[in-house]
Amino acid sequence: MSHITFKTPTFLGGETLHEYRDRQMCEPRWANVVQGVSNQDLNNNFEFLNNAVLNRSADKELLLTTTGLFGPIRSGTLVHLDNQASNFVVQNKRGPMNPEADLITRLNRLHNERTGLPPSKECALCVSGFWSAVTDGAGINGLDGSANVFGSTGQLICDVDELSFPLLTYGSTPKSQQTYLDTLAYFGGILLAPKEEFALGFNQDLWGIQYDQKLPQYITDYQFSATKAGGLFVEHHPFPHIWLPAQGKDRVFGNHTVSRILLGRRLDSTHEDDYYRTVTTQQYHFSMFEIPLDGSALAIRPQCIHNDSFTEGAQTVFLANTPANTVALRHSTPIKKMSAGGVSVWDLQK
Repeated sequence: MSHITFKTPTFLGGETLHEYRDRQMCEPRWANVVQGVSNQDLNNNFEFLNNAVLNRSADKELLLTTTGLFGPIRSGTLVHLDNQASNFVVQNKRGPMNPEADLITRLNRLHNERTGLPPSKECALCVSGFWSAVTDGAGINGLDGSANVFGSTGQLICDVDELSFPLLTYGSTPKSQQTYLDTLAYFGGILLAPKEEFALGFNQDLWGIQYDQKLPQYITDYQFSATKAGGLFVEHHPFPHIWLPAQGKDRVFGNHTVSRILLGRRLDSTHEDDYYRTVTTQQYHFSMFEIPLDGSALAIRPQCIHNDSFTEGAQTVFLANTPANTVALRHSTPIKKMSAGGVSVWDLQK
């Protein structure tokens, strides 16, 4: 989730840690934050959580803001998610009984089972491109300071300048629901039922950060901007993601939540060129999933490629403090011709 910028804390002369925390929390980016974590957890993890709290604007218009801190999902615990509770992470008094049934193991198993069974063209967009990370020297200079989780953004150079992502909904028929779940499994994802209990199976805590987003401007004016985000981001990292959308209208923008999560998977094709040299072409499948607004959550395996910028309204994303590999979707410049389920990104709110 490209929402956190890690920065070195600046202490004024003689300032205590308590005074530093209070000064940070007086900044405008904290104005809408509901504290769903305990005071002890906030104090013990303040630098990480503080970095997660931000505002994103374009042309002096607020387009994304942080509205809540929840959790954590602790390693070795059994929990369920409830967006009607004061803390969305509800701990079970019992511990996990079967380590082999933890969430990450389930996600990896689904991913592996679906390898070799790619979705149809109606369910997944196939794009040829070249993923060039910041560590490869492809970092984009001059971007907004809060544009990226870990400070720098690389590039995924695509062979096309228009992307039409299929949008899958869970639907009301068994066939549509199975198509949704099978396609989601291909990417290493699962739909968690409302209040479904799980043990994470990760060795770090995951923290829930709720963001409110305003579409389409958040994408068109911020993500697409060459001086803001540098292009719509996709990324992967060592921890699993979980998204829990809100129900009803968000508090800041007054919009009903529509949760759309874009997932990707790399598949390489190898062939010989005219000089009988072996050439490997990077290809990527992309599908977008709308999460039902009934208390369900969507979880993905570690290292699954993803983006959540197409979500309107409030949504909580669970993340950990690890490195990430983030790139912007570009052709020669940021790709701006995009659609979700046949609807142009410019018309998503209409």
